Amino acid sequence: MSQINCDEGDYASEDDDYSRVYRMIMAGWGSQAIAALAALSVAEHLDSATLTAEQIAERESVDVAMAFRLLRNCAALGLVSFNAKSNTFSATPMLRVLHKDAPESLKHYAQSVTGPAFWLPAMRLTQAVRDGRNQAVEALGTNVFEYFGEHPDDARIFSSAMTDLSTPVIREAVSIIDIGKARYAVDVGGASGAFVAELVSRHPELTGSVLDLAHVVPAVAEEATRRGLTDRITGIPGDFFDAMPTADIYLLKFILHDWDDDTCTRLLSNIRRSMNASARLFIVEMVVDSDAASLDAALMDLAMLFSLTGRERSVAEFEALLSQADLRAVGVAPLRGSYRLIEAAPA
Repeated sequence: MSQINCDEGDYASEDDDYSRVYRMIMAGWGSQAIAALAALSVAEHLDSATLTAEQIAERESVDVAMAFRLLRNCAALGLVSFNAKSNTFSATPMLRVLHKDAPESLKHYAQSVTGPAFWLPAMRLTQAVRDGRNQAVEALGTNVFEYFGEHPDDARIFSSAMTDLSTPVIREAVSIIDIGKARYAVDVGGASGAFVAELVSRHPELTGSVLDLAHVVPAVAEEATRRGLTDRITGIPGDFFDAMPTADIYLLKFILHDWDDDTCTRLLSNIRRSMNASARLFIVEMVVDSDAASLDAALMDLAMLFSLTGRERSVAEFEALLSQADLRAVGVAPLRGSYRLIEAAPA
C-alpha cells in the first residue's frame, strides 16, 4: 500500500472558514445538550461535589451510558470538566450559569428556547423567508402564546426563562428609573412580575400589579411570596389589548419586539388612554443600529422572524411607534449589551 504524503500546510486549520461554518451548523446540537444539562440539574448536582456519570444518572433516574456520553461531550463544550483517571465530572464557571440559584441564571431559558414552541418554527426558517411571515401556526397548530396556554408545563418554563433572561437587565434598568411621586406601577405582560417586583423592592412607597394572561398570574403570587411582597404586588388576569389599569408608571419589558408595528401601536395607544397626566412608560428592549445589529440582537431577531410577528428595532423606530400612540420618548439610557431603557410620556 502506497503512502500518501501531505505537507503540514495541506491540512485545514481548525480556525479556517470551513471549520467555523461547520461549528455554526452543529451549534444546534450544542443548544440541545445545554438544555439537557439544565433539565437534568447537572449544575446543581456538581455545585459542591465531583461526581461520576453513574452518580448523576442515579440521582436523575436516567440511563448511565447516555448520561456519560452527554457529560463527556459537554466537556468538549467547556460546560463541565472530565477527569479520565477518576472518571468524574466537575463544574466549570460556564456550567454555573445553568444553576437555578445563580445570580444570572439561564437554566430555564436554555430549556425554553430549545423546546417545541421555538424549535419547531425555527426548522421552517427558510419557508418563513419565502412566505414573508412566521411559521408558528404551521409548526405548532397555533400561535406561540396560544400554544403556551394549551401547554402549562412549557408555559411555566417559558415564564421562568423570561425571568432568567431579564433579571440582569432589570436590575440595571431599575437602578436608573426615577419614580418621582409615583405610587402605583403596572408591569404590562410582565409574566411573574420580576420587573415590578424589583422596582417595588427599591421603593417602599410603591405598590404594583402585573397584567398578564390568566394562566400566567399564579406565577405572580409565587414571585411576590418569594420576595416578601405579597401585600404590595398583585396579579391581574387579562389581555393587555383590552382593559388597562390606570397607573403612575407602566413597564414594558421584551413585549414590543413580539409584535408587528400596527399591534404595537394598538398596545401603546391602550396604555396612553389609561395614563395619568403625569404618568410615564418605561420600555426595556434590545435596540439595533440602523446599519447593523449585534450578534445577540441578530439572533433574537431571527427568533422573531420565524416564531412571532415582531422584530428588533432601532431607537428611531421605537420613537415612531410612540408617536403613533400620542406618546413621546423623553429619554434613552444604555443598559448591558444591546439593551436600552426608553422612557416615554404623553405627547
